[in-house]
Amino acid sequence: MNKNEYSPIQLDVIKELANVGGGNAATSISQLVDKFINMSVPTIDILDYNEVFSEIMAEDQMVIAVTLRMIGDANGNFLFVCTEENAEKLVKMMLPQGMELSHELEYSAVCELVNIVVTSYLNAISKMLDINLISSVPAIAVDMFGAILSSAYMESEQFDENVMIIKNEFIYEGDKVDSSLYFIPRPGVLDSLFKLIGV
Repeated sequence: MNKNEYSPIQLDVIKELANVGGGNAATSISQLVDKFINMSVPTIDILDYNEVFSEIMAEDQMVIAVTLRMIGDANGNFLFVCTEENAEKLVKMMLPQGMELSHELEYSAVCELVNIVVTSYLNAISKMLDINLISSVPAIAVDMFGAILSSAYMESEQFDENVMIIKNEFIYEGDKVDSSLYFIPRPGVLDSLFKLIGV
């Protein structure tokens, strides 16, 4: 995967799929927690592995990360990353006001949120392309960003130096909570999907 290999139209298609998936995710989360929660996808980019650390987040930043594998007619890894502060905001957004938080409850809520987001993305792609894509059970980790990204990168058997980043914004009662979703496809997966789309 190399950014220069893809046209603006192809990147626009990815963003549109992400926007559809994000809208579906926001609806599902709102129904689950009985609160109006919006989710937008302000940017999608493909960056060199090292550019991620300089432009998105420092390599030594401690983060909470949730990983899921995409399996079926295409394979890859999704990696959802946010700071501890933003994780707490996401959890408070999802749970009833006044509920006492524990690490176990916080991690469970973040995993459920990410599961909904990734499933919504995969459902949007599956319906558009008439293919079968599902996700694995989410796994959570707390570590330095560089260590987590490296681990997900190696697990996907990725041999080039680029990663797709989908910036997510969750909006609840006027407050914005930033997070990033990294998609690390197996080599050749994006090219195959673009052929199916016809762009």
